[in-house]
Amino acid sequence: MLDSRAGSVKTRIPFTQVLTAKISTLALIGVLAASGVAGATETGRIKVTEINTATHPFTTLHCARQPLQVRFFGNLAEVIVNNESRLLVQALSASGARYVAPNDDTTELWGKGPFATVTWSGQTLPLCAPAGAIIPPFRASGNEPFWAITYNGWQATLARPGHPDQTRDAQVSETTERGQTLQAGQGPDAWEIRASDAICTDSMTGMPHPQTVAFSQGGQTYTGCGGDPERLLQGTTWRITHINDAPINTASSAEIIFLPNSQLAGNSGCNRFFGSYTLTGESLTVKGMGSTRMACAPSDMATEDVLLQHLSKLERFSLDAPDTLTLHTAVGTVRAQATPQ
Repeated sequence: MLDSRAGSVKTRIPFTQVLTAKISTLALIGVLAASGVAGATETGRIKVTEINTATHPFTTLHCARQPLQVRFFGNLAEVIVNNESRLLVQALSASGARYVAPNDDTTELWGKGPFATVTWSGQTLPLCAPAGAIIPPFRASGNEPFWAITYNGWQATLARPGHPDQTRDAQVSETTERGQTLQAGQGPDAWEIRASDAICTDSMTGMPHPQTVAFSQGGQTYTGCGGDPERLLQGTTWRITHINDAPINTASSAEIIFLPNSQLAGNSGCNRFFGSYTLTGESLTVKGMGSTRMACAPSDMATEDVLLQHLSKLERFSLDAPDTLTLHTAVGTVRAQATPQ
């Protein structure tokens, strides 16, 4: 019940959800602050608008494999990560739109164009983007014949053996639920780079990429792969299921997490481990491995030794299915399953 004492009016406000009540209350405070409390109470009536998914739908962004939902009302943003909802308030920023959690400087969303950088309880998430987005710096390439396109957000550069590199202004000409199209130039010699969300494995290097790309010029179309392979690894916890095709059975779940800034963390089924990884156009390697030193059951410690040996000799990765990861090492393979987000 809201008691407007200046006008001696009591208004009962029904809400079906606690979250909706919290959002509507904050929105109401914002309305009163903007219009002036005295003006609101002169008539003795306050207008309350219920906020729901019909009037204020969520937009889904993808922070690599981690989905994030966000919606805006006034100077507020509601953000949902892993089924946890938080209200953020708009703050000053030199560019873009920045929202922070009240009394919590470890949680913020900073939107710039269609993309957002998000920190959630001190953890930096991978760059958040709409499904199918071409994310600069973007690179795509194909083989037989070889071609490569790079895009920095405003210009595209084409590289081909035996030809000088060509650079043109480029812009997004089409956006769908699954992808985007870049166009550079006009007329019959224009370039069209069409990228769609579908895992693509480079036929020369074996490196998986998050997007399938078609490059068209002068009536010819060439296919290849594009996007940052790192986004296939980040944004989820990978539960380790097999080592060298043998299932593992440890007291606690063995898992591995590829964090932003090339950091690695996980659990061997016995101890926590950490390190850093390097992803190139052809390989995935790990260095600086370390772990805690807790004693476990002999079988779990034996599994830990084998797992850490494999990770220290990691060479590349592949995806047998969208959520099934295989780490290829100099001494065998490690298979893992993405945890549903």
